[in-house]
Amino acid sequence: MSALSQQTIAPRDDSRTRRGLYIPLHLRLACFYTLLLIGIFAFFGIYVYQQARQQAYQELDNALSTRAASIQLGKDLSPSYMSSEGTKYPLLLPGDNGIGIGGISIEILSTKLQLLATTTGALEGGTTISHQSAPAPWDEKAAQTALRGHGCHESAVASACLFSTITYKGWAIRVYTLFNGNPYPTPHIIQTARSTDDIEQSLAHLRQLILEVALLALLLALIGGWLIARGVLGAVHRLTLAAQTISTSSDFSKRVYLPNAPWRTRDELSVLSETFNQMLTNLEEAYLRQQRFVADASHELRAPITSIRCNLDLLNKAPDLPGEEISAALTDTQAEAERLGRLVNDLLTLAHADSTQQLLREAPLTLYHTRIDLDSLLLDTLRLFRHRSEQTSIYPRLLLQHTEPVQIYGDADQLKQVLVALVDNAFKYTPPEGTITLSLRSQEHRQACIVISDTGIGIPAEDLPHVFERFYRADPARSRDRGGSGLGLAIVKRIVENHRGNIQVESTPGAGSNFKLCFPSAAEKA
Repeated sequence: MSALSQQTIAPRDDSRTRRGLYIPLHLRLACFYTLLLIGIFAFFGIYVYQQARQQAYQELDNALSTRAASIQLGKDLSPSYMSSEGTKYPLLLPGDNGIGIGGISIEILSTKLQLLATTTGALEGGTTISHQSAPAPWDEKAAQTALRGHGCHESAVASACLFSTITYKGWAIRVYTLFNGNPYPTPHIIQTARSTDDIEQSLAHLRQLILEVALLALLLALIGGWLIARGVLGAVHRLTLAAQTISTSSDFSKRVYLPNAPWRTRDELSVLSETFNQMLTNLEEAYLRQQRFVADASHELRAPITSIRCNLDLLNKAPDLPGEEISAALTDTQAEAERLGRLVNDLLTLAHADSTQQLLREAPLTLYHTRIDLDSLLLDTLRLFRHRSEQTSIYPRLLLQHTEPVQIYGDADQLKQVLVALVDNAFKYTPPEGTITLSLRSQEHRQACIVISDTGIGIPAEDLPHVFERFYRADPARSRDRGGSGLGLAIVKRIVENHRGNIQVESTPGAGSNFKLCFPSAAEKA
């Protein structure tokens, strides 16, 4: 293969091979805690075993040293007794026989390591060790060390004396060596010995018990941890399946419910499930609003576009129309184009308000930091519509009922857009003989409230909860024939909420409506 062809080969995708082996989380948790328990059991098992071994050998050493210290030879080992009685060494000492379990063998040696006295030794199982077959001394090296003065004497502390362990006929023998040169005419060495088989058997049983208990505990921990982790993560698995199903089907009506059980109480998983279900409810509402908004926006945009297209087709296909019809078609086209422009502007304004609200969620109280005079904005709005109120034959009267100086934080242009939209809305739905009043007051809790009241046609009670929804029209009177896009009040509500305010509406059909806007005053933020 040429170098050129080698360069054109695409590299193999190893993403799947890099993913690694999939291990369920509940199994990993169970294994983790099992390994943790293994470490704990190993540490404490070794600690308990070492303490038991040290205690057993310490008791054995104490028994050997006590037995050696209790030897009293008296005149039996004196030279005069040997010569008169013809006593020959070694003498047999009374006491415990043997080096098996419970037995202690004693040897008394001269400074030349000659056996002076001993007990009859017997191994466990009936095997006898006579003084002829037993080693004399038990530990020659320890005896020579004691003779050189490196051992300990009778008055010394037992733990500081010579203790050694030898192997004799397959037995592990613990030996204690004591040099005694004061009480007797002849200095001598005392060695006591005992088998450690019983200690090793006890320690072996202890090791087996620790191992069995540890294995049982680890098995129970592994099974219990796996079951508990699986039960706990079952809810997470249901949340995952629900999220995957919703992602595939875009069906936000699904919910996650934990299985009912008598032992189940309100815990973090139930809170997680409730939070997830609440999130699904919010997503479902947002999704439905988005669908409804897209449908309504498409419908609202289609109407003026269709009207403009029909008029243009008419002018194109019938160039010999009378001048009046051509003028009417152009006028209608211009009106629909203007209405389409207003609708597009309202959509852009609403989109900007939505993005502003998202910024406020991420960084609250940082977007608006400019003080504005709310009373000045209200007076500017009054001056803007004063020319209408002077035409009493076609417009209602506009009155300023009350005002006082109040400052808030916000955007002056957006707030003026809110006031203009509400006052213009009041002019649309109030008859010429009616009245529109404006007022601004400071209320408790440092709230600045503007009230816009009219004596117009009002809003039915069943429509009040929906007047701030996008493209919602309460009745045929509030139709596109009045020039509205159905987005005005939605824009007003969004801008008010972005300024940390709230808007309320009260209305009585045939009597009028009251829109109340409340904002936190600038003193509260300062």
